[in-house]
Amino acid sequence: MGGRCSRRAPSPTHPKLSDFLIIRSIGGGTFGKVCIAQYRRTKKYFTFKYINKRRCVQHMITDNVLYELNLLAHLSHPFIINLWFTFQNWSYSSKLYVYEIALALDYLHKEMIIHRDVKPENILLDDEGHAHLTDFNLATRLAPNTYATSISGTRPYMAPEILLCSLGYLAGYDHRVDWYSLGICFYEMLMGRRPFEYAVHSSSQQILCLMSKSLMALPSQWPSDLISFISCMLRYEVGSRIASFKAFSQHRYMERINMNDVFARKTAPVFIPRSSIANCDPTYEVGIGILDSSSTNRQRCRMVISKEEIEQKVNEFTQAFVSYNREHQYRMNQKVTNVMAFLIEM
Repeated sequence: MGGRCSRRAPSPTHPKLSDFLIIRSIGGGTFGKVCIAQYRRTKKYFTFKYINKRRCVQHMITDNVLYELNLLAHLSHPFIINLWFTFQNWSYSSKLYVYEIALALDYLHKEMIIHRDVKPENILLDDEGHAHLTDFNLATRLAPNTYATSISGTRPYMAPEILLCSLGYLAGYDHRVDWYSLGICFYEMLMGRRPFEYAVHSSSQQILCLMSKSLMALPSQWPSDLISFISCMLRYEVGSRIASFKAFSQHRYMERINMNDVFARKTAPVFIPRSSIANCDPTYEVGIGILDSSSTNRQRCRMVISKEEIEQKVNEFTQAFVSYNREHQYRMNQKVTNVMAFLIEM
Protein backbone atom coordinates (compact mmCIF):
# COMPACT_ATOMS: atom_id res chain seq x y z
CA MET A 1 0.00 0.00 0.00
CA GLY A 2 1.08 3.59 -0.54
CA GLY A 3 3.12 2.75 -3.61
CA ARG A 4 1.74 5.65 -5.65
CA CYS A 5 2.71 8.16 -3.00
CA SER A 6 6.08 6.71 -2.15
CA ARG A 7 9.44 7.40 -3.73
CA ARG A 8 12.67 5.47 -4.00
CA ALA A 9 14.81 5.61 -0.92
CA PRO A 10 17.98 7.68 -1.30
CA SER A 11 21.16 5.84 -2.13
CA PRO A 12 23.25 4.66 0.81
CA THR A 13 26.15 6.83 1.87
CA HIS A 14 28.61 4.02 1.20
CA PRO A 15 27.71 1.54 -1.57
CA LYS A 16 28.86 -2.05 -1.26
CA LEU A 17 29.78 -4.68 -3.80
CA SER A 18 26.37 -6.36 -3.72
CA ASP A 19 24.91 -3.09 -5.06
CA PHE A 20 26.68 -3.83 -8.36
CA LEU A 21 26.30 -6.57 -10.94
CA ILE A 22 29.69 -7.57 -12.37
CA ILE A 23 29.22 -8.01 -16.12
CA ARG A 24 32.65 -9.00 -17.41
CA SER A 25 36.36 -8.36 -17.04
CA ILE A 26 37.95 -5.99 -19.58
CA GLY A 27 41.56 -5.85 -18.42
CA GLY A 28 43.96 -5.94 -15.54
CA GLY A 29 47.50 -5.68 -14.31
CA THR A 30 49.79 -6.48 -11.39
CA PHE A 31 47.60 -4.99 -8.68
CA GLY A 32 44.06 -5.72 -9.80
CA LYS A 33 41.47 -6.01 -12.53
CA VAL A 34 39.08 -3.76 -14.44
CA CYS A 35 35.49 -4.86 -15.05
CA ILE A 36 32.23 -3.55 -16.45
CA ALA A 37 29.60 -3.39 -13.70
CA GLN A 38 25.99 -2.24 -13.48
CA TYR A 39 24.74 -0.29 -10.48
CA ARG A 40 21.63 -2.25 -9.53
CA ARG A 41 19.67 0.73 -8.23
CA THR A 42 20.07 3.06 -11.22
CA LYS A 43 20.92 0.48 -13.94
CA LYS A 44 23.88 2.66 -14.95
CA TYR A 45 27.09 1.05 -16.15
CA PHE A 46 30.45 1.70 -14.54
CA THR A 47 34.05 0.89 -15.21
CA PHE A 48 34.96 -0.96 -12.05
CA LYS A 49 38.55 -1.09 -10.84
CA TYR A 50 39.41 -3.75 -8.28
CA ILE A 51 42.70 -3.49 -6.37
CA ASN A 52 44.31 -6.17 -4.22
CA LYS A 53 45.58 -4.74 -0.94
CA ARG A 54 48.25 -7.32 -0.25
CA ARG A 55 49.85 -6.83 -3.65
CA CYS A 56 49.88 -3.08 -3.06
CA VAL A 57 51.58 -3.62 0.30
CA GLN A 58 54.11 -6.07 -1.14
CA HIS A 59 55.04 -3.62 -3.88
CA MET A 60 54.89 -0.65 -1.48
CA ILE A 61 52.42 1.44 -3.49
CA THR A 62 49.66 1.96 -0.90
CA ASP A 63 50.45 5.68 -0.65
CA ASN A 64 50.14 5.99 -4.43
CA VAL A 65 46.69 4.38 -4.39
CA LEU A 66 45.41 6.59 -1.58
CA TYR A 67 46.86 9.69 -3.27
CA GLU A 68 45.14 8.82 -6.57
CA LEU A 69 41.78 8.29 -4.86
CA ASN A 70 42.05 11.59 -2.99
CA LEU A 71 43.01 13.40 -6.19
CA LEU A 72 40.15 11.96 -8.25
CA ALA A 73 37.60 12.69 -5.52
CA HIS A 74 38.27 16.42 -6.00
CA LEU A 75 38.06 16.44 -9.81
CA SER A 76 35.01 16.85 -12.03
CA HIS A 77 35.20 17.49 -15.78
CA PRO A 78 33.28 16.27 -18.85
CA PHE A 79 36.50 15.03 -20.48
CA ILE A 80 37.95 13.24 -17.46
CA ILE A 81 37.05 9.76 -16.23
CA ASN A 82 35.32 10.95 -13.07
CA LEU A 83 35.45 8.94 -9.87
CA TRP A 84 32.00 8.11 -8.51
CA PHE A 85 32.39 5.55 -5.75
CA THR A 86 35.09 4.07 -3.57
CA PHE A 87 34.53 1.34 -1.02
CA GLN A 88 36.15 -1.72 0.46
CA ASN A 89 34.98 -5.26 0.01
CA TRP A 90 36.21 -8.20 1.97
CA SER A 91 35.59 -11.23 -0.15
CA TYR A 92 34.04 -10.94 -3.61
CA SER A 93 36.48 -13.10 -5.57
CA SER A 94 36.78 -15.66 -2.79
CA LYS A 95 33.02 -15.65 -2.29
CA LEU A 96 32.38 -16.65 -5.90
CA TYR A 97 35.08 -19.34 -5.83
CA VAL A 98 33.64 -20.82 -2.65
CA TYR A 99 30.11 -20.76 -4.05
CA GLU A 100 31.22 -22.57 -7.21
CA ILE A 101 33.05 -25.23 -5.20
CA ALA A 102 30.02 -25.54 -2.93
CA LEU A 103 27.92 -26.40 -5.98
CA ALA A 104 30.51 -29.02 -6.93
CA LEU A 105 30.41 -30.51 -3.42
CA ASP A 106 26.62 -30.57 -3.46
CA TYR A 107 26.72 -32.60 -6.67
CA LEU A 108 29.33 -35.02 -5.30
CA HIS A 109 27.46 -35.52 -2.04
CA LYS A 110 24.23 -36.30 -3.90
CA GLU A 111 26.27 -38.98 -5.67
CA MET A 112 27.35 -40.25 -2.21
CA ILE A 113 30.96 -39.18 -2.86
CA ILE A 114 33.18 -37.51 -0.25
CA HIS A 115 36.13 -35.63 -1.74
CA ARG A 116 38.18 -35.62 1.52
CA ASP A 117 40.93 -33.35 0.21
CA VAL A 118 39.35 -29.94 -0.40
CA LYS A 119 42.21 -27.43 -0.20
CA PRO A 120 43.50 -24.47 -2.26
CA GLU A 121 45.95 -26.67 -4.18
CA ASN A 122 43.00 -28.68 -5.48
CA ILE A 123 40.98 -25.67 -6.66
CA LEU A 124 41.95 -24.57 -10.17
CA LEU A 125 40.75 -21.64 -12.27
CA ASP A 126 39.84 -22.02 -15.94
CA ASP A 127 40.57 -19.47 -18.66
CA GLU A 128 37.43 -17.51 -17.72
CA GLY A 129 38.27 -17.36 -14.02
CA HIS A 130 35.79 -19.98 -12.75
CA ALA A 131 36.82 -22.39 -10.00
CA HIS A 132 37.04 -26.16 -10.47
CA LEU A 133 37.56 -28.89 -7.89
CA THR A 134 40.23 -31.41 -8.85
CA ASP A 135 42.29 -34.37 -7.52
CA PHE A 136 39.95 -37.19 -6.55
CA ASN A 137 42.74 -39.50 -5.40
CA LEU A 138 41.37 -39.59 -1.83
CA ALA A 139 37.67 -39.46 -2.73
CA THR A 140 35.41 -42.30 -1.67
CA ARG A 141 31.85 -43.33 -2.49
CA LEU A 142 29.72 -44.33 0.48
CA ALA A 143 27.13 -47.05 0.44
CA PRO A 144 23.74 -46.02 1.90
CA ASN A 145 23.72 -45.69 5.70
CA THR A 146 27.47 -46.16 6.02
CA TYR A 147 30.37 -43.97 7.14
CA ALA A 148 33.95 -43.50 6.00
CA THR A 149 36.59 -44.63 8.48
CA SER A 150 40.01 -44.23 6.85
CA ILE A 151 42.20 -41.30 7.86
CA SER A 152 42.47 -39.45 4.56
CA GLY A 153 43.13 -35.85 3.64
CA THR A 154 45.59 -33.03 4.32
CA ARG A 155 45.83 -32.39 8.06
CA PRO A 156 45.53 -28.57 8.10
CA TYR A 157 42.22 -28.91 6.21
CA MET A 158 40.83 -31.97 8.02
CA ALA A 159 37.55 -31.70 9.90
CA PRO A 160 37.58 -32.61 13.62
CA GLU A 161 35.57 -35.77 12.89
CA ILE A 162 38.41 -37.32 10.89
CA LEU A 163 40.89 -36.68 13.71
CA LEU A 164 38.40 -37.98 16.28
CA CYS A 165 37.97 -41.09 14.16
CA SER A 166 41.75 -41.59 14.08
CA LEU A 167 41.78 -41.60 17.89
CA GLY A 168 38.88 -44.03 18.14
CA TYR A 169 36.43 -41.47 19.55
CA LEU A 170 34.14 -41.75 16.51
CA ALA A 171 33.13 -44.79 14.50
CA GLY A 172 33.26 -42.84 11.22
CA TYR A 173 32.40 -39.66 9.36
CA ASP A 174 30.40 -38.54 6.32
CA HIS A 175 30.26 -35.85 3.63
CA ARG A 176 30.09 -33.03 6.17
CA VAL A 177 33.89 -33.10 6.50
CA ASP A 178 34.12 -31.50 3.03
CA TRP A 179 32.18 -28.44 4.19
CA TYR A 180 34.59 -27.88 7.05
CA SER A 181 37.54 -28.10 4.64
CA LEU A 182 35.84 -25.55 2.37
CA GLY A 183 35.50 -23.23 5.37
CA ILE A 184 39.25 -23.50 6.02
CA CYS A 185 39.91 -22.65 2.36
CA PHE A 186 37.64 -19.61 2.51
CA TYR A 187 39.34 -18.34 5.66
CA GLU A 188 42.74 -18.80 4.04
CA MET A 189 41.65 -16.97 0.89
CA LEU A 190 40.58 -13.99 2.97
CA MET A 191 43.35 -13.92 5.57
CA GLY A 192 46.31 -15.39 3.70
CA ARG A 193 46.78 -18.04 6.40
CA ARG A 194 44.82 -20.86 8.01
CA PRO A 195 42.76 -20.29 11.19
CA PHE A 196 44.71 -22.82 13.26
CA GLU A 197 48.49 -22.87 13.07
CA TYR A 198 50.41 -25.75 14.63
CA ALA A 199 53.72 -27.55 14.27
CA VAL A 200 54.09 -30.31 11.70
CA HIS A 201 54.78 -32.88 14.42
CA SER A 202 51.65 -31.96 16.45
CA SER A 203 49.53 -34.95 17.46
CA SER A 204 45.88 -35.36 16.53
CA GLN A 205 44.99 -34.78 20.19
CA GLN A 206 46.88 -31.47 20.25
CA ILE A 207 45.24 -30.32 17.02
CA LEU A 208 41.78 -31.19 18.32
CA CYS A 209 42.48 -29.27 21.51
CA LEU A 210 43.51 -26.25 19.45
CA MET A 211 40.40 -26.49 17.25
CA SER A 212 38.01 -26.78 20.17
CA LYS A 213 39.49 -24.16 22.49
CA SER A 214 41.21 -21.55 20.32
CA LEU A 215 39.38 -18.46 19.12
CA MET A 216 39.78 -17.69 15.44
CA ALA A 217 41.27 -14.29 14.65
CA LEU A 218 38.64 -12.40 12.65
CA PRO A 219 39.16 -8.74 11.70
CA SER A 220 36.78 -6.39 13.49
CA GLN A 221 36.31 -4.49 10.20
CA TRP A 222 34.65 -7.50 8.56
CA PRO A 223 30.87 -7.28 8.04
CA SER A 224 28.87 -9.14 10.68
CA ASP A 225 27.36 -11.52 8.12
CA LEU A 226 30.83 -12.57 6.92
CA ILE A 227 32.01 -13.16 10.49
CA SER A 228 28.89 -15.22 11.16
CA PHE A 229 29.36 -17.24 7.97
CA ILE A 230 33.00 -18.12 8.64
CA SER A 231 32.19 -19.00 12.25
CA CYS A 232 29.34 -21.28 11.17
CA MET A 233 31.51 -23.01 8.57
CA LEU A 234 34.22 -23.80 11.13
CA ARG A 235 32.30 -24.79 14.23
CA TYR A 236 33.85 -27.70 16.05
CA GLU A 237 30.55 -29.50 16.64
CA VAL A 238 29.38 -30.92 13.33
CA GLY A 239 25.72 -30.63 14.36
CA SER A 240 25.90 -26.83 14.59
CA ARG A 241 28.10 -26.34 11.53
CA ILE A 242 27.12 -25.35 7.98
CA ALA A 243 27.28 -28.81 6.47
CA SER A 244 24.97 -28.81 3.46
CA PHE A 245 24.42 -26.67 0.39
CA LYS A 246 21.00 -25.66 1.67
CA ALA A 247 22.47 -24.26 4.89
CA PHE A 248 25.35 -22.74 2.91
CA SER A 249 23.19 -20.92 0.37
CA GLN A 250 20.54 -19.78 2.86
CA HIS A 251 22.98 -18.07 5.21
CA ARG A 252 22.47 -14.31 5.02
CA TYR A 253 26.01 -13.85 3.69
CA MET A 254 25.22 -15.97 0.61
CA GLU A 255 21.47 -15.55 0.21
CA ARG A 256 21.67 -12.74 -2.38
CA ILE A 257 23.70 -14.83 -4.80
CA ASN A 258 21.66 -16.23 -7.68
CA MET A 259 22.47 -19.94 -7.71
CA ASN A 260 21.19 -20.43 -11.26
CA ASP A 261 23.41 -17.63 -12.57
CA VAL A 262 26.47 -19.10 -10.85
CA PHE A 263 25.70 -22.58 -12.14
CA ALA A 264 25.23 -21.22 -15.68
CA ARG A 265 28.55 -19.35 -15.37
CA LYS A 266 26.78 -16.01 -15.85
CA THR A 267 28.39 -14.48 -12.76
CA ALA A 268 31.62 -12.93 -14.01
CA PRO A 269 34.76 -13.54 -11.94
CA VAL A 270 36.90 -10.49 -11.19
CA PHE A 271 40.17 -12.30 -11.82
CA ILE A 272 40.89 -13.83 -15.24
CA PRO A 273 44.15 -15.85 -15.45
CA ARG A 274 46.52 -14.69 -18.15
CA SER A 275 46.95 -17.38 -20.79
CA SER A 276 50.30 -15.98 -21.93
CA ILE A 277 52.16 -16.99 -18.76
CA ALA A 278 52.38 -20.00 -16.44
CA ASN A 279 49.83 -19.37 -13.70
CA CYS A 280 51.77 -21.12 -10.98
CA ASP A 281 54.69 -20.42 -8.69
CA PRO A 282 57.79 -21.94 -10.34
CA THR A 283 59.49 -22.34 -6.96
CA TYR A 284 57.29 -25.38 -6.37
CA GLU A 285 58.94 -27.10 -9.32
CA VAL A 286 62.49 -25.78 -9.54
CA GLY A 287 65.08 -24.18 -7.32
CA ILE A 288 65.09 -20.42 -7.17
CA GLY A 289 68.70 -20.37 -8.41
CA ILE A 290 67.70 -21.27 -11.97
CA LEU A 291 64.73 -18.97 -12.34
CA ASP A 292 64.91 -16.20 -14.92
CA SER A 293 65.72 -12.72 -13.69
CA SER A 294 62.14 -11.45 -13.78
CA SER A 295 60.91 -14.38 -11.69
CA THR A 296 63.78 -13.91 -9.28
CA ASN A 297 62.91 -10.27 -8.89
CA ARG A 298 59.29 -11.14 -8.22
CA GLN A 299 60.38 -13.70 -5.64
CA ARG A 300 62.61 -11.16 -3.92
CA CYS A 301 59.70 -8.73 -3.88
CA ARG A 302 57.56 -11.31 -2.13
CA MET A 303 60.19 -11.87 0.53
CA VAL A 304 60.85 -8.21 1.34
CA ILE A 305 57.98 -8.01 3.82
CA SER A 306 57.15 -10.69 6.38
CA LYS A 307 53.64 -12.10 6.78
CA GLU A 308 53.16 -10.20 10.05
CA GLU A 309 54.27 -6.93 8.47
CA ILE A 310 51.95 -7.46 5.52
CA GLU A 311 48.97 -8.02 7.82
CA GLN A 312 49.85 -4.91 9.82
CA LYS A 313 50.23 -2.77 6.70
CA VAL A 314 47.02 -4.14 5.17
CA ASN A 315 45.18 -3.10 8.35
CA GLU A 316 46.78 0.34 8.16
CA PHE A 317 45.75 0.57 4.50
CA THR A 318 42.20 -0.38 5.47
CA GLN A 319 42.04 2.29 8.16
CA ALA A 320 43.45 4.97 5.84
CA PHE A 321 41.00 4.23 3.03
CA VAL A 322 38.11 6.72 2.81
CA SER A 323 34.80 5.76 1.19
CA TYR A 324 33.46 8.18 -1.40
CA ASN A 325 30.07 8.71 -3.09
CA ARG A 326 29.68 11.39 -5.78
CA GLU A 327 25.92 10.90 -5.89
CA HIS A 328 25.60 13.06 -2.82
CA GLN A 329 27.18 15.93 -4.73
CA TYR A 330 25.11 15.69 -7.90
CA ARG A 331 21.46 15.25 -8.71
CA MET A 332 20.53 11.76 -9.88
CA ASN A 333 19.36 12.92 -13.33
CA GLN A 334 22.64 14.62 -14.27
CA LYS A 335 23.97 13.25 -17.56
CA VAL A 336 27.29 11.51 -17.06
CA THR A 337 29.24 9.92 -19.87
CA ASN A 338 32.32 8.62 -18.09
CA VAL A 339 32.24 6.95 -14.72
CA MET A 340 34.70 4.94 -12.68
CA ALA A 341 34.58 3.00 -9.43
CA PHE A 342 37.40 1.70 -7.29
CA LEU A 343 37.09 -1.49 -5.28
CA ILE A 344 39.60 -2.57 -2.67
CA GLU A 345 39.60 -6.20 -1.53
CA MET A 346 41.39 -7.93 1.33
